[in-house]
Amino acid sequence: MNMDKLFTAEFTDEAKEQANKLDNARKNKLRKAVKIFEQVGTQYKNINDLGEDLFELKPDDIRAYFEYYEGRVIIVGLVVLKKSQKAPKRFIEQARRNIKNHIKEYKS
Repeated sequence: MNMDKLFTAEFTDEAKEQANKLDNARKNKLRKAVKIFEQVGTQYKNINDLGEDLFELKPDDIRAYFEYYEGRVIIVGLVVLKKSQKAPKRFIEQARRNIKNHIKEYKS
């Protein structure tokens, strides 16, 4: 397997904080899923397109909402534990706000 990254993941401050609150087993699952995604990109099977440029990475019961940025970067805006079948609208809105703020703050 080619070890070159296809993507680089960045986490917003909020997503980092949320990921750090996960127990160690879930943190490891999230890290592993992000690492796999960085290497295989859009071929990774645990990704859902939520529409309007927002996606979710789904390792087990963890949901990491992200957007693609400038082709080879993904920005993770929110990390939560899954409690329902469908992504709640408030999570989607919060992820988008976090990502927009991250881009404004760190990319300008």
